[in-house]
Amino acid sequence: MEGKKTRGIGRTINEYRFYILIVLMMILGLFARNFFSAFNMKGIFDSTVLYAMLGLGFTACMVAGHMDLSVGMMANMGAVLVMGMHTLSGHGWLFSICVAAAAGIAVGFINGILVCKAKIHSFITTLGMQFVLRGAMYIYCGGAEIGDKGDYAFADFLNMKLGFLPLSPKVIFVLLVVIVVAFLMRNTRWGRNIYLIGGNEESAWLAGIKRDGTVISVFTMSGLVCAIGGAIFAICQSSALPNLGEKGVSPLLVALAATIIGGTATTGGKGSVWNTYASVYALMVMSNVLTSLSGKYEVQILVNGLVLAACVVYETITNYFRNKRLGERSILLEELAQKGA
Repeated sequence: MEGKKTRGIGRTINEYRFYILIVLMMILGLFARNFFSAFNMKGIFDSTVLYAMLGLGFTACMVAGHMDLSVGMMANMGAVLVMGMHTLSGHGWLFSICVAAAAGIAVGFINGILVCKAKIHSFITTLGMQFVLRGAMYIYCGGAEIGDKGDYAFADFLNMKLGFLPLSPKVIFVLLVVIVVAFLMRNTRWGRNIYLIGGNEESAWLAGIKRDGTVISVFTMSGLVCAIGGAIFAICQSSALPNLGEKGVSPLLVALAATIIGGTATTGGKGSVWNTYASVYALMVMSNVLTSLSGKYEVQILVNGLVLAACVVYETITNYFRNKRLGERSILLEELAQKGA
């Protein structure tokens, strides 16, 4: 009984580790100046917007058994295109966002086609797409920043504080996107097919699931949400750069860390976009607290790496012992069958 209780507690801690991380950081926040102020809480929520959108795309692809390393550059593409369409070409915000979204859909679709039809591993495909998009964005904006020429009304709306809540319209939008994607992945045939394909591709094929179409749709959705996330980020910042994330922590690495910390299996078939969003928030809280307490940006980078490493080590050890138990059970079943014969 004690062993079962211990395993139950350990499993519970592992499943809700991102919430535990948030609680621990909140406790540390008691010693940080102005940490619980409405202004600081709003800043933490605002900082999750870009990373959450990238995490959605990355998590969906990983659940399907693939990796999309181009999420960061697709967000960069969305940022550059929305500012380019608005500032350089003079189009309205709605048309500019639609152009960025269409570009994200196109890039995601190409990634899916290369993975499913050309049979190129998703790691290689999306890694190569990173360089293609980076070069294209440098050519498009000439390597220079694209700024907003005095039209800050939409940015002010997205950044404004909603009453007494430490939230802004852009945070509400991202939460709605998270809820919609989480619902689709958990309560629709399309979403269940993603989990089945990532968990056991052969079983999915035997069940008559159209693997290629589902995987292509996942990559397409990843491109869409990442491009929109980058567009919103650029509008709120009133500028876009072709080298987003090259200085400091890469958005891709944050999305990857949040996905792993949120419990998404690297082998596919297991994960939750809601857990990924909670993990993004946990990482942003941790970064804010550590920066307030230490005053050094390097400390939060180190701790982020340690938390990610701890989660990966725990998952590795857990998988080892689970596979070992499965192996022992198969041997016992063989022996039982032999005795019965």
